[in-house]
Order: sequence, then structure tokens, then C-alpha cells
Amino acid sequence: MNSAAVLLILMFGLIAIKVPITFSLGVASLAFFWLENISFTTFAQKMATSVDSFTMTAVPFFILAGSLMNTGGITRRLFTFANNIFGAVRGGLCYVTIVSSMIFSAISGSSLANAAGLGTVQIKAMAEQRYDKNFSACLVSSAAVLGPIIPPSVIMVVYGVTASVSIQRMFIGGVLPGILLSAGLAFMCLLFRKKYDFPKGQRHSIKEIAKSCYSASWALFAPVVILGGIFSGIFTATESGAIASVYCMAVGFFIYRDLTVRALLRAILDAAKSTATILFIAATASLLGFCLTYAKVPQTLAAYLAEILSSKYMLLLILTVVYLFLGCIMEAAAIVITTVPIFAPLCTAFGIDLVYFGVLVGILMSIGTITPPVGIAMFVICKNTGISVETFTKSMMPWFLMMTIFVLILIFVPSIISFLPTAFYG
Repeated sequence: MNSAAVLLILMFGLIAIKVPITFSLGVASLAFFWLENISFTTFAQKMATSVDSFTMTAVPFFILAGSLMNTGGITRRLFTFANNIFGAVRGGLCYVTIVSSMIFSAISGSSLANAAGLGTVQIKAMAEQRYDKNFSACLVSSAAVLGPIIPPSVIMVVYGVTASVSIQRMFIGGVLPGILLSAGLAFMCLLFRKKYDFPKGQRHSIKEIAKSCYSASWALFAPVVILGGIFSGIFTATESGAIASVYCMAVGFFIYRDLTVRALLRAILDAAKSTATILFIAATASLLGFCLTYAKVPQTLAAYLAEILSSKYMLLLILTVVYLFLGCIMEAAAIVITTVPIFAPLCTAFGIDLVYFGVLVGILMSIGTITPPVGIAMFVICKNTGISVETFTKSMMPWFLMMTIFVLILIFVPSIISFLPTAFYG
């Protein structure tokens, strides 16, 4: 048995017995270094240099920005504004949920932030209007998927660092897919309108709408600042994370005055913990990538698939199934960091643009946050609605079907992703 086989068997064996992913990667890589008689000094150097990345500093900032939106009053005002405009029509709260999630996603970049913060507000409002709780859970969790698709996106930052591709191009590539998925969610609401007999919300006066618009103006201006700065080149995607955090902090402290020092410290601590987890995985995953490259696994796999596959669409379909499966059992950042070094050369060999592939992977990983058994956003929604994972999964089947069709459209019509990056950056 060669060293590469030992590496993979040991890694998956450790994961199967529920050893934390980062330790599974590290131990398996250490065994490979020992078998191949590679200096352990290289082992330490690879771990250290892999996380020495300026770009990766965007991750804690976007995580912090999402938390500050939820604690600083931005989330609540965004939802109130959207509700005052769309809530009066029958089933209007469904469209309020979709629109508010789109706006929130343009700041947070995380499906978990959407589910835990804005999702809590959305579910409470739908419960007050007596929406079916299974439908509410499905809609809110599906809307949370928009978090990493509509720019900015934490998982696209992780992919960009791992694959060494432009994060800005990926960000703008997520705009049209985000709009398309939002349209799909609205279509699902129309399909279920008669089945659940959606209630009609309260009509608001022009004065009330204007007042809520004024109150939410600082929140609505945040996506303009963040996305406008990124796409215009005024600041980088990494710098935008810091600007988003400072902006949300300033608005929460000095304008809305809902943010407290204690809440700020708690948000910073949570962001630090999440970032430490991601960076630890990134450090050990870089070892795995080095080992696989050393053993020429990507090249061998590429040559094999080139013989048995007839087109890049077949490859994309296979990779889609792989990523959706992995999304059911692993955390998104771990999946991206461990698989991209293997699959990126394959995509290049088949003529698949790595920016396009990065956006597609970000979408698949976002869907993974609401799939059992380990979808973290799914658990948040189930807890807030009081339904079991089994009931949630059964109710979500039509929504998963819609998302599957959405992904297939992106595979066979890649211009939906590639059009804006090409138009903006050539």
C-alpha cells in the first residue's frame, strides 16, 4: 500500500470515528511525512505559511459584521422597512423574508448569520401572523442560503485563498445567481399560496413607510458602501470586511444606540473563535494538499477522469454530487480547503474557469448549511420553530428540488455566473 492510500484511509477512518476534522487531517498528513521520510520541519513550515494570508483576515471581519448587525439594531430595522412595504399583500411576509434576506446577505456573507439573526426575527413575525411553522422553517432556511451567494461571501474568501483566484470576480459572479435563487424562492411561495392560505398583513400608511425607510436608511446604505467599494476598486474584498465591521459598529453605537460594550465584546469573542477554527482547519488542510501534490494524486485523477469523461458538464455534475454529499456531513470551510487543491487542477484540465467554479462551490456549500445531518443553519431554524430535523427534512423536499434545478441551470448556463465578472473586469 503506497503512502497516498495510507493518507486517505487514515484521514477518512479518523473522520468516521468522529475525530475532529483538523486533527484527522493533521495526523494523516503526519503519517504521510513519516512514510515518505520528509523533514518534520517542512511539516511545521507548511502549517505556518498556509495561514499567513492578508486575504484571510476578511473572514473574521465579515463574521463580526454579521454579529454586529444582529445586536446593533440593523437587522430589526431592515425587516421592519421591508415589512412596511410588502407586508400588506396576501402572503406578503413571504416576500418580506426574501427581500430582507437579500439585503442582509449583502452585508453579512454568512448563511448562519442570516439564520441566527434575521431568521429569528422572520420566524417570530410569521408565527404572529399564523403561518404554518413547517412552511416558515422551509422559507426562512432557504432564504438563509442567500448569505454566501449574494456578495460578500465568507466561503468565497476561503475558496479564493485556497485556489489563488480573484475574490472580487467571485463576489460579483454571485450577484445574478443570488437574484435567480430569490426568484425561485418567490415562485415557491406562489406555489404554496393556496395550500397554506397565506394571511394578509396590515396595510401601512405612506407616513409609516417613510418613517421606517428613514430609520433603516443607515442599514440600507451599508450594502451600497460595501459592494460599491469592492466593485469600483476603491478597496479590496479584504478591506471591505473591516469597513463593514466598523460601519456596523458605528451605526449600532452612535446612531441606533442598540449596541452595548458587552454585546460588542461577545461578538468579537465569537468571531475570534470561529476564525480560529477555520484557520486551524486551513493549516492542517494545507498539509493534506501538499501530501496529495507530492504523491501526484491530482494529476493521476485528472488523467483518469479525462479518459472516462466526455465533457466538462459531466465533470461538473459529478463534482456537484460530491460537494452536496460532503455538505451533508462536513463543515463548509473544511470541505473547500481540503477538496479544492484536488479538484481545481481537474477543472483547469477540462477548461472550467476557476472563478466560475468558486461561485458554484460557494452555492453548493451554502445549500449544505441547511441539509441534514450536520447543517448548522438547519439546526438554528429547527430550534427557533420547534420542529424536528426529520419533519424539517420531509417538508424541505420541494425546496431542495427547486435548488437542484437552480444548480443545474448554473451548470448548463454558466454565463449566469461569468457574465458580470467578464463585463466588469474583462
